[in-house]
Amino acid sequence: MTLADGFTLGQYRIVACIGRGGMATVYRARQASLDRDVAIKVLPDFFAEDEGYRERFQQEAKSIARLKHPNILNVFDFGQERGITYLVLELVEGGTLSERLGRPMDLQEAVRIIRPIASALDHAHAQGVLHRDIKPSNILIHRDGTPVLGDFGLAKIAGSVRRLTASGTVLGTPEYMSPEYGAGEPIGPPSDLYSLAVVAYEMLTGRVPFEADTPAAVLLSHINKAVPPTRELVGELSGHVEDALRKALAKNPLERFDSATQFVAALTPAAWVHGERPETIAPTRPQQNAKTASRSLPTVLVVDDSAANRELIEACLAGIDCRVRLAGDGPSALAAIEAAPPDLVLLDVQMPGMDGYTVCRRLKASSTLRLVPVVMITALDRSDDRVQALEAGADDFMSKPVERLELVARVRSALRLKAVYDRLDSAEHVIYSLAAAVEAKDSYTERHTNRVAESARYLGGRMGLPEEDLDALYRGGIIHDIGKIGVPDAVLQKPGPLDADELVLMRAHPEIGENIVRPLRTGSDLLPIVRHHHEAFDGHGYPDGLRGTGIPLLARIVAVCDAFDALTNDRPYRPRLSEREALAILTGGAGRQWDPQLVSLLTGEIPALHRLGAA
Repeated sequence: MTLADGFTLGQYRIVACIGRGGMATVYRARQASLDRDVAIKVLPDFFAEDEGYRERFQQEAKSIARLKHPNILNVFDFGQERGITYLVLELVEGGTLSERLGRPMDLQEAVRIIRPIASALDHAHAQGVLHRDIKPSNILIHRDGTPVLGDFGLAKIAGSVRRLTASGTVLGTPEYMSPEYGAGEPIGPPSDLYSLAVVAYEMLTGRVPFEADTPAAVLLSHINKAVPPTRELVGELSGHVEDALRKALAKNPLERFDSATQFVAALTPAAWVHGERPETIAPTRPQQNAKTASRSLPTVLVVDDSAANRELIEACLAGIDCRVRLAGDGPSALAAIEAAPPDLVLLDVQMPGMDGYTVCRRLKASSTLRLVPVVMITALDRSDDRVQALEAGADDFMSKPVERLELVARVRSALRLKAVYDRLDSAEHVIYSLAAAVEAKDSYTERHTNRVAESARYLGGRMGLPEEDLDALYRGGIIHDIGKIGVPDAVLQKPGPLDADELVLMRAHPEIGENIVRPLRTGSDLLPIVRHHHEAFDGHGYPDGLRGTGIPLLARIVAVCDAFDALTNDRPYRPRLSEREALAILTGGAGRQWDPQLVSLLTGEIPALHRLGAA
């Protein structure tokens, strides 16, 4: 049925037909009650003829309408009237992605469009909703360039009509259908991810991966044929992009990325390298000022058997004052380290011959090199892999694909820690090694002291404290729990509440720590932090029962940072709390357990701490 201009459906008056497709006709309509134009998608006549269809349609329409995301096309209303089945949608007047295709698109522009669509898709999947028909014509573009994903679930709505399924009609678009969908097998989120990857492939090459004379032939190509090479891609990181596309287009759903966002994350750093970098990141290494020139730059050694990954990480570090050296395997990495020890090693795990675990163990076995921070970077993401990395001596662990902002934050944190090590005397080296040993005793406190140190230093900076206090906050944050070296593991890792005797042992750790730190020549400013970070603002803390501003300021700062990190991470006696729950506890304890002004400051700086990797 074709609706004439002026025809009314409920409160909507048809203005004009603006599009026709295989499963629907789209009209521009006027909703006078809200003084706005909308899009009305009218489904074919036979939808209303199918017995029992009305209830299924309403269920699906309600499910789709509940999806609220800035990049999902809004469903305002739906209905069935006079034999007409229709959806009322947000009107988007900037066209569709399909109108922009036909030739290769710049990688950065492609990622700009795909990233929000991937976020929308992951949101829908989290709500239990599949799209089933992702293609360029279902990605609409607002006039300001914002993309939105439309037609969620329309293929499922159509699939519930017996007349269609009995006729063998292909529900979906063969050029963008996953192998499992084309084979009639059950589908899940990986099927949508495959379709999104086909769209990305077409954006970057100007063509879909498989074309044929018939829909069936196209489907068989998706099922049986290897993905054609992306010969249109050029540049030193084209191999990295092609690898990401091939993983997303794997025939086996289990071999694809875990989410659409993860797929885009794999493409993003290469887009940043090829395109103009964001304004917040310098396009080239910053010029050395007088202060920088007066000292040597720290060195970061990147070890990875993939040249594309090495170049990618090097590009991500372009905004940091450091020298980057590269090594392609374990033996050459060890040789480079022996010839000129770096300040940080970014180490891949899975390398042929000597793997990253072996490299790390050999490095940490050296008395002169054991304090060089090692960050393991790998596609392995099981908890067992993380434990193996930490047991090999790694200081940190990151999963591929690497997010640039997180990598930069981790590298800056590691280089700052190395700078602290370099200023220590021999006694301090031992003490900081003990602090690392304390953290290694408890898998639940991985990177806890680093996060406390980073966040305490940041809050001190926001308060305008002098540089020597900021240095003390960082160093004190690293070693504040060093006294736990004297607390039995059974107490530290007890999965339930501590009894009275165990509490005595646990509450002794500030004094034990003070006794360990006291011999340091440069440790006098750290003693108040180590001894008093468990004092309470109302005087009911330990070990001395200090009250209010009688508690040293630096200890109060570390205390609130320590508490927030403990609350938002797993502990043997409870799972991690959400950020909102943790902040509610801190706010409730302000004036009793913690300094209320510092709680207020921390609460307002959470976004900044996230950017630092300190929260």
